[in-house]
Amino acid sequence: MGMSFKPIRVFALILLVAPFVYGEILDRIVAVIDDRFIITLSDVRKERAIQSALGGSAGTAGTDESILDALIERHLVDQEIAAFRDLEVPSDAITQRLRSIQAPAGISTEDLRTALIGEFRRREFMMERFQQFIRVSDEELQKYYDEVYAPEARLRGERLAPLAEVTESIRQNRILEKTNEEVSSWLIELRRRSIIEKIPY
Repeated sequence: MGMSFKPIRVFALILLVAPFVYGEILDRIVAVIDDRFIITLSDVRKERAIQSALGGSAGTAGTDESILDALIERHLVDQEIAAFRDLEVPSDAITQRLRSIQAPAGISTEDLRTALIGEFRRREFMMERFQQFIRVSDEELQKYYDEVYAPEARLRGERLAPLAEVTESIRQNRILEKTNEEVSSWLIELRRRSIIEKIPY
């Protein structure tokens, strides 16, 4: 009679262990970079929640695929930053920003702090790496005014300000556009130099 209880006990043990086993299986690997860095489905879900809390578009309208691409590019950029130089992060500014953010379920304040620090470091790196060397000529300013600013102002029925009045805002806009163009080309090159494997799920 004593032997008849063993299968029941084993079955009960399986039931206790099973939820933990299946829980691990559900966190799938969705990308591997250079055979070393792994991105999981939970990383994508976590990033969506963080960007939603920070007010980023990835948290509200981004697909899993776009968020995954952003995580891949972030890793590649962070590697470049590590080889660049140590960028100081203003802890007071980070702390102040954190006070205005409500952490979503499953996301800790430390997660948000890490995300903010990363954003700051990447922004500063891009400015030092690209933006400080970008110049906008007088010819470019005039061309943008004639072909972009003026037509849009007329379309909206707004007052058409003279070029001298909007020169600085146009200059900053062109600097941002040219910086984005440079960064996009650079990111394409970073991805080309890396081995990136996306795993369907």
